[in-house]
Amino acid sequence: MIITPLSEALGAEVRGIDLRRFGDDDLEEIKAAFLKFQMLCFRDQELSPREQLEFSAGFGEIESRPDRPFTFPGIPEVSILSNRVHKGQPVGVINAGDFWHSDLSFGVKPCRATFLYALEVAKDGGDTEWSNMYAALDRLPLSLRSRIEGLHGIHVFDRRRNPRAEVDRQFKKNAENVYGVSIADAVHPIVRTHPETGRKALYISPRFVVGIEGLPDDEGQKLLDELFEFQIKPEFRYRHKWRGGDLVMWDNPCLIHIGRGKIKPPGIRHMHRTMVLGEKPY
Repeated sequence: MIITPLSEALGAEVRGIDLRRFGDDDLEEIKAAFLKFQMLCFRDQELSPREQLEFSAGFGEIESRPDRPFTFPGIPEVSILSNRVHKGQPVGVINAGDFWHSDLSFGVKPCRATFLYALEVAKDGGDTEWSNMYAALDRLPLSLRSRIEGLHGIHVFDRRRNPRAEVDRQFKKNAENVYGVSIADAVHPIVRTHPETGRKALYISPRFVVGIEGLPDDEGQKLLDELFEFQIKPEFRYRHKWRGGDLVMWDNPCLIHIGRGKIKPPGIRHMHRTMVLGEKPY
């Protein structure tokens, strides 16, 4: 394998490995690079959904929900993210990740790693951007860091309860079916410890965090606004222009990300996503 950094903030490009044929030594090298760079992009892959699932499973328990819309037929662990329309109907989630977030942070055991495989990419638009929450916390002003020590954010799934994240137009007509599922709110530390590196990271996002436990709402919202603005400073970020065959994996306990959209017709962005569950944040 040849591993090359993609930016000063985060991420590395990996070449010289076919993820259909990886061994134990390969997996250990990948895991070490994953902890070092937080996001890895494997170029020029040719993966079936089963092969993507097998690689993802090397990093932990695969996440799946039986009620999730747009999954690969017969393989509910693989989600389809796509702007393709067939017979007037979308074949996948069109605007996935359109607000800064860490995947599944609304869960008791949020997502540890996400794997996104590009089968088709648009010439213009469809980028994904990440921001490094290790760096954001490390550079947080001491006065602000002292205010958040010991505090916990309230993470919610239902977009209708979050004034910072409007319901996507794709799901407005059936919002109750999509967001009305029974998922209890999760309360996680604003400063999280990474389960493997032991490093501290800022663990909030405007998509899922709607308040701070124990603080009056007006005070909590002002504090969140300060943190949300700080955590996406340009020096913490890397923006990825996708290529066909890219398999990108990222470390959710220490990164947030956003889908930038703005795909120009007739461009198609068609991807398969798998996710691995992590631990209860502490």
